[in-house]
Amino acid sequence: MFGFGRKKGNYPYATARVKAKKSNLLTQDNYPKLLMMDLNEISRFMGETQYKTEISELASRYNGVNLIELGTSRNLARTYREIIGFLTGELRDIVVAYLRRWDYWNIKTILRGKCSGASLEDIQEELVPAGDLSEEYLLSLVGMEDISEIIEELQKTQSIEFPADITSSLEEEGASLAPMEDFLDKLYYTRLLASFKPKGKPKRLFLSYIEREIDIVNLRTLLKLKQANIPPERIVTFFVEGGYELDISELTRLASVENFEALVDELSKLSLYDVIREGLEIAEQTGSLSDVMLSLEKYQARQSEKFSNLYPLSVLPIIDYIIRKNDEVNNIRIIARGKANGMDPDTIKKLLVM
Repeated sequence: MFGFGRKKGNYPYATARVKAKKSNLLTQDNYPKLLMMDLNEISRFMGETQYKTEISELASRYNGVNLIELGTSRNLARTYREIIGFLTGELRDIVVAYLRRWDYWNIKTILRGKCSGASLEDIQEELVPAGDLSEEYLLSLVGMEDISEIIEELQKTQSIEFPADITSSLEEEGASLAPMEDFLDKLYYTRLLASFKPKGKPKRLFLSYIEREIDIVNLRTLLKLKQANIPPERIVTFFVEGGYELDISELTRLASVENFEALVDELSKLSLYDVIREGLEIAEQTGSLSDVMLSLEKYQARQSEKFSNLYPLSVLPIIDYIIRKNDEVNNIRIIARGKANGMDPDTIKKLLVM
């Protein structure tokens, strides 16, 4: 547990360092300019920003959207590991626990690549070693012969006890990775909540933020699976425990409503309803949940900023920067992919989280 027999951490120094990093983030004015550039111009622009090192290192081997995506991913990983490097004590423990989401993301990426028969190089390019697991360790997993060897290694070194029914199903031809990915998502939040002992209002606010994030994860799952007419008893197996407003019993009740339209009516009682109301109306008309999902992403970003301003000498500004940095990388990648696919600037702009 955080805070037992450990130094609290270097909060003043760490928040000052993160504040300096925050000043290097792209401004709102940068995005309209990026939307008017082609891929080569975007690469050149990034080569004059905090992405300069990665763009320079990769430019001889990659170009276009591949250069932009790989450069941003590597910069994100380097930035997060730099942050971990200058944190101490309890503060470092909290941030590392939060960033372990990237460990689970990388594990899923490796398993997905192995299942699909992707080359070692293709899998390596998708990795973002921004969590606690080193790049060397992740590459050692990529180099293993089969999934069973990877699972055995994770059980031995990361104490991940995969359910037998999930691991055995992966040996079947055409097996779905969804149960494994669902298990890893649940494990991340379970371990994060179990390791965090909130003492003091800043930490309680951070815990509240994580609980609200779990609500959003479960709400996304509920909407997608209900729209796809998945049976309620199947939907409930995907929920993550520990939400702020939506506990498992309430989620189970919502999963059991008659249809998607009835679910929308029930969601009107949630505090999040105003955030997703317009998107739900669009979903009922078009069948697309894209606007709902984007609204939830933007809401989450606003929440982290709001919390960080309340306690400037706490973990909250650091988490807020981590989220903002990730949003920036996602925005750049969305613009690059949109350009590569011939999307017009106005359509791309609607997909950005700013």
